[in-house]
Amino acid sequence: MKTAILLLGFNRVDYFQQTLSALEANSAAHECDLHVYLDGGEKARQSELVELVKSSTFENPNFVLREENWGIGRHLIDARRTLFDSLSYERVILLEDDMLLAPSYIQTVIDLSDWSQQFSDVGTVMAYNINHDSAELQSGQMSHVVATNRHFWGYAMTREVWDIIKHIIYDFERKYLSKNTYRDRSHFRIRWMFMRSVMSKKRNIRQGKNLIPPECLTPPFPRIPRKSPTSQDAITALALWHHGFGRITTRVSRAEYIGVEGFSFSPKLYADFGFENQNTQELSQFTEAVEHYTFAAQDEQGNTIKPRPYE
Repeated sequence: MKTAILLLGFNRVDYFQQTLSALEANSAAHECDLHVYLDGGEKARQSELVELVKSSTFENPNFVLREENWGIGRHLIDARRTLFDSLSYERVILLEDDMLLAPSYIQTVIDLSDWSQQFSDVGTVMAYNINHDSAELQSGQMSHVVATNRHFWGYAMTREVWDIIKHIIYDFERKYLSKNTYRDRSHFRIRWMFMRSVMSKKRNIRQGKNLIPPECLTPPFPRIPRKSPTSQDAITALALWHHGFGRITTRVSRAEYIGVEGFSFSPKLYADFGFENQNTQELSQFTEAVEHYTFAAQDEQGNTIKPRPYE
């Protein structure tokens, strides 16, 4: 597939440098087209981030520099519109500026995406997870994939999936982001008018060969979304669920989330969401992607592995 890597940034230069360096160490990343989208505004540090990318070993990176602050919602929706709708990429791997990647992360995600094409119900793939099992147990889970509702970090989506779900995302953008800043979007209206409306509708069932057993599926949001997130990522999760898609990730994480501080995170939230104990294995050991993947429906005790709702 013609694949683009989308790397987002704004003003977190230290995080961006760590993510860029980890991405640079992924040989498979250099076989993709790198698109760097940097939001603007008075707090932006675009010139510093551009210099970091230009000083890297990536050849001919593409830059989109916003002249004003778009907010992550509009910024990311427009990036996917450009890469999928205008530039006709068949697959996009999306990275924000707060992930440490194993050297085989990009290859793993590409392989997972290729493997998942035989199934009709896989919407996104990624290789980030929080696994609290011991290192010994995780060593036997290297080829396992599981269903997930986690945040969209380091994930791949195909244009085929995007074309099916984008009408919901564009409707969200038109109604709630076109006249308001992302920070000032109406959480109440998004939850009680938009999200509730979609969640109350009957979920589409994908026809064909499915990967994820029904018992391993969990709706990302309740029908009454009282405290549900209202981000564009949340709306992407909503659109995928409505159209019958599940999301999968490797059971053993090939990345570590480092975004202690940012637009949506603080040290307290970072701790509350469990990121202080990610139990990530030494990332440098993941130099090769595995050859074959298996969906894990149960853990070692025979319990069904079901994802938690989206947070």
